[in-house]
Amino acid sequence: MLLFIGGAARTGKSILSRRLLTEIQFPFLSLDVLKMGLTRGAPEFTIDPDAGGIQVAERIWPLVREMSASLLHDGINYIFEGEILPQHVAALRDAAPSQIRACFLGYPTISPDKKLQEIRTHSGHPNDWPQEYNDSDLLTVVQREIIFSQYLQKECLQHRLRFFDTSHQFLPTLDAAAAYAQQSISSTAGLPSWRGAV
Repeated sequence: MLLFIGGAARTGKSILSRRLLTEIQFPFLSLDVLKMGLTRGAPEFTIDPDAGGIQVAERIWPLVREMSASLLHDGINYIFEGEILPQHVAALRDAAPSQIRACFLGYPTISPDKKLQEIRTHSGHPNDWPQEYNDSDLLTVVQREIIFSQYLQKECLQHRLRFFDTSHQFLPTLDAAAAYAQQSISSTAGLPSWRGAV
């Protein structure tokens, strides 16, 4: 089974993935690693890591889709975490409904200044790229990610995927997302494996 954790930057996707790695022992791949590997090692993919979630997700999805097909074929449990779009996951879910689960994280209702303050207050975690930005430039990124969060929230509703709003009560919301992921995975126990092509 595959679990997709998508969302805007600095929503807690990596925290959630590492937690699930411990609790359900599914390995995970941060798509940030894939994105930067392709950016530096395969420039022919023409990925701009600063282009925003939609463009990056569109560029890397064909690769993620085919990796997913291989994992499903081999019956390997896995978590993909990063810049993923709901419509892509929904298409994969429709092809393998018993083997695909997903949740998305975003902060569509927080003010940009408050999110900037939270990012600065809770720095020092792995992949702490915001430290490379001054406040003005980081505020621009935050504003873009709020718009991306609003887009994801709308798309999740359209495609019947769970969206968790981390605008407020960040840690309790991550707890709720972890509980949802664990429940989703346990509910597939005993279901037949992948049934066909993606």
